[in-house]
Amino acid sequence: MIVTPSKERIIIENFIEYSFENEDYDFIPDFDIFKKLNSTDQYFLAENYNWDDGIEVLNWIINSPKCDKGTATLIFWKAEPRDYAEFDIENVGESEKEIFDLLQNIISKIKNREFKKSRFEFIPSELEVSEYSSEFEIWNLPQELLNGNKGILPISLSRIKSIIWNYQRKRKLGKREKRKAERKNVT
Repeated sequence: MIVTPSKERIIIENFIEYSFENEDYDFIPDFDIFKKLNSTDQYFLAENYNWDDGIEVLNWIINSPKCDKGTATLIFWKAEPRDYAEFDIENVGESEKEIFDLLQNIISKIKNREFKKSRFEFIPSELEVSEYSSEFEIWNLPQELLNGNKGILPISLSRIKSIIWNYQRKRKLGKREKRKAERKNVT
């Protein structure tokens, strides 16, 4: 699954970098543009989204019939649920309520098998989810949310650039280490 460069540009301009260029604090991106995004585009958006812009767009993704279970899993773990697991419906504070509700919505939708597609990969073990626990029943996570979702990673120009950059950096660091080792052996 590929996010085309033109779609990537639309997503960045309308949903990722919009707050940097808009002085209206209450600005909400255009839902009509969002509706044109496919499930691959939604994954890219969720992966690159700036949470400082609020969670309205993330709610759009989760409630979209196009949302893939891998995308929902990605959003769930990027929200750092261990910070909210100490709350239940009665004791959640106003400042935590939006993300608390988003997380509970994702849990509910996964338990009810509401995500029709499960193509995209997100494995939460990279985020140390083994430390996750809660005393509240509402935070008993389905195993598939704990394990993540196996599948493919959507590809985009920015991901390709990142892969190339990381590869080149590793090679340069390797060469540097080799030269250091050779200098040590000479002296």
